[in-house]
Amino acid sequence: MRILLVCEKARGTDGWGRYSLGLHNALKARGHEIIICCNEEIEGLNCRPVLNKPLKYTTNPFVPFISSFKFSKIIAETRPDVIHITVEPYAMMIPFLKKNIVSKTVLTIHGSYGVRIIQSRLTRMNAKRAFKLIPKFITVSNYTKQAVSRELGKDSAHFNSNVRVIRNGIELPEWNGKKEKSSVKQILLVGGVKPRKGVIEAIEACAVFKKQFKTPFSFTIAGRFKEDSAYVEKIRNRISELNLNEEIKLLGKVGESELASLYQKADLFLMPALTTPDTFEGFGLVYLEANAFGVPCIGPNASGAAEAIEEGMSGFHCDPNNAGEIASRMNDILNRNMVSPAGCREWAEKHDIETVAEEVEKVYASIV
Repeated sequence: MRILLVCEKARGTDGWGRYSLGLHNALKARGHEIIICCNEEIEGLNCRPVLNKPLKYTTNPFVPFISSFKFSKIIAETRPDVIHITVEPYAMMIPFLKKNIVSKTVLTIHGSYGVRIIQSRLTRMNAKRAFKLIPKFITVSNYTKQAVSRELGKDSAHFNSNVRVIRNGIELPEWNGKKEKSSVKQILLVGGVKPRKGVIEAIEACAVFKKQFKTPFSFTIAGRFKEDSAYVEKIRNRISELNLNEEIKLLGKVGESELASLYQKADLFLMPALTTPDTFEGFGLVYLEANAFGVPCIGPNASGAAEAIEEGMSGFHCDPNNAGEIASRMNDILNRNMVSPAGCREWAEKHDIETVAEEVEKVYASIV
């Protein structure tokens, strides 16, 4: 098949990008021709960079209309069998496209943005039209499926009949099955430094862990942040108040090789992500990425992230607001070895991107 992948960028710098790049590589390896319609051209990939940044499609009602003309030209030029939109805001172009284009479309809905475009007064009408027109949907978790269906309300029938849950997958890295031993336990969080990721909640749990279990540790937070943001200021103040300046490091954005090194050294991945009515983790590729290096995870007991962790096998679920519960599970992993590296790797292997690509192909076949 000739597949047009519609994404912001096929680079592993965020969830959208990692999903798009992984799917691109897996589908290409299975013999499909992949063309990317995007905002940012990536060297070595067959890209058509004609789109705006995704959030422009949620804040300016004229952007989807104007972009639809550029997008239609790409369709005419490339003549794809399937159009797969992997970044939800780009679906706002759908009501402005011809029926023969829309009939080839699949939309992957990851999480928050799939709900926000329906909630927003600015985009609600257009989003609901798009959700009635798109023939097939993929959600990366049952939680995301239910959240979208709930938000659509009486307009959910078409979506409910044409959605398939295909959990996220990753490109498995090489791993020798060994973990580096250190007297100082290495704890890692990977993600944008923002409230949704539960950074402060993780810090609170670290303070309880330090006080109760007297275990030396280092907590590295790797992800993009703005130094002058109110949230980062709040984080730094809380670290100082809890006397954790020696243990916690805000590393900022890291490259792929450094990220792999952080995973390789980590003893625990800690991201107690938060859930609100319009903000949640749709799944959480980072949990699987950690597991692929044999690293146990602690994540929330709600949202799609709960589906990314197999309780007792790849890590534990906790209430993000219960620092004592999280600290206890930290002890179970770091000192009691209740989750094995081998079990983590086995769980990650069940979510190989190849398996995801095979399931996505079945969705494509249903509209071709």
